[in-house]
Amino acid sequence: MLLPIAKIVKPQGIKGEVKAMPLTNVLAVFDNLKEVSIEGKDYEIMRISFRQGFLYITLKGINTRNEAEALRNKQLKIEKELLEEKKDDYEFLLDDLIGMVLYDTNGELVGQILDVENYGATDNFIIESEGRTVQAPFLKDVFLKQGDTLVVDREKFEEVKV
Repeated sequence: MLLPIAKIVKPQGIKGEVKAMPLTNVLAVFDNLKEVSIEGKDYEIMRISFRQGFLYITLKGINTRNEAEALRNKQLKIEKELLEEKKDDYEFLLDDLIGMVLYDTNGELVGQILDVENYGATDNFIIESEGRTVQAPFLKDVFLKQGDTLVVDREKFEEVKV
């Protein structure tokens, strides 16, 4: 299964380099990345760097600004297994989080994660809880990892949710 890890936002320069916005918080995946898929076509990565929150990527076979322009708004995808290998003990894939049912440390239902948004400082969970939609920042003292899931410290959750 292919998962999107970045979206090309524009060409960078005249030699085919592209500027891309990461779509994952598992940035370690970019460290030794050799190949990506764009609309079903595989591209070898010649060079990749991370500057000021963006990726700058040179792909084999993309040599001009016009060729890079044709990739604007396209997603770079990799196999899910590659992403899972790179995540640390407290990282989750968005695919794993969205739809996750949350329980507190006593086993009582808290709600279900509907979406994850990022405003810069931290990820914010959009949660359907007790018949309404609330937001809560993803803080390690609020959301505790147990195996492949999260449990909620109910008291701290009540303090931070809006």
